[in-house]
Amino acid sequence: MHPPEIYEKLKSHVIGQGPAVREVSVALYKHLVGHSAGNILMIGGSGTGKTTIMRAVENLLKASPEFTDFGTVVRMNANLLADLASRGMQSTVVLEKLAQEARARVGDRAPIERVKRCIEHGIVFVDEVDKIRSHVGKEPNVSGIIAQESLLTLMESEKQMLSVPVTLPSGAEGKESVVVDTGGILFIAGGAFEELYDQVFDRVTAGGKNPPYRLITKADGSVERRIVFQIADHLVHSDLFSYGITPQFLARFDSIVTLRALQARDLITILKDIPGAILPTSQSYFKEYGMTLTVTAEAINFIADKATENSRLGARALKEVFGKLVKELEYDPYGSGRVKKTASGDELVIDLEAARAAFGIS
Repeated sequence: MHPPEIYEKLKSHVIGQGPAVREVSVALYKHLVGHSAGNILMIGGSGTGKTTIMRAVENLLKASPEFTDFGTVVRMNANLLADLASRGMQSTVVLEKLAQEARARVGDRAPIERVKRCIEHGIVFVDEVDKIRSHVGKEPNVSGIIAQESLLTLMESEKQMLSVPVTLPSGAEGKESVVVDTGGILFIAGGAFEELYDQVFDRVTAGGKNPPYRLITKADGSVERRIVFQIADHLVHSDLFSYGITPQFLARFDSIVTLRALQARDLITILKDIPGAILPTSQSYFKEYGMTLTVTAEAINFIADKATENSRLGARALKEVFGKLVKELEYDPYGSGRVKKTASGDELVIDLEAARAAFGIS
């Protein structure tokens, strides 16, 4: 499986982040063939797809037995790592989690050397890495500093002694100590870095410079000029240093992947077509009332365009916008005056007029 094939499999689960998925696909391919793969730092606002990319990688590897020894994956929250680091336990716990997952993949009775190989070629996802910054404002963040230093130890190809659970020939559980070389572990860290957006925006617009305008394609295909700040267009390493990512820690990431704000057409796909999408879920709810929920194409375009106005919320903005439309309808659809009698039964219709009215637009 080469990078284009990996890309297609991951992209089928990730909406609107093609460049980021390409980077991850190449890194994953290098990792799977035993080539040195650079660690990745993903920067993207809430709801832009960081966790979705991580889950897509996990699901791909779980569905591919040929990658068992190179596909041991653990996902850990940076806040937890910071807490563990403050107690001197972080690096040990990360390796222990990999060992636990490796045994689950290859079996409790697998030879210790195979478990060791799985650990040494594992993948560690670190969620909310922006929370382990070295300072908050002008105050040092001690737990964040320790967490970065502890992760740095794992990422610098050091050898560590690890006590690994094993199943003895008698069937009893025991432990065996092995030396683990962490140089083959792939780290993919992601965070929203919300304050970083404001920090970079202030730098870009300092001295009265005009904010960045862009031509935005709306859901209906029309174009609108709007202030849209894409941090990828302006981010430099010194911004991350100022935010609280230490130069030593940042140097361990070969790629900084910045996820872009989702476009209206992406949001329509997320609204309608992905597993667990908002619209089909809502339609299922109204079936309990014995009615069909219909949202017109014009209303769907309005919902998507409205969600793009809060681009830093990504797909989560859809829930906010759609929730505002259906909140009262969920309570009493028949009292809304929007239920129509049809030959096939009751139909609740949300058209453009209803969508605009929910936001006080006549």
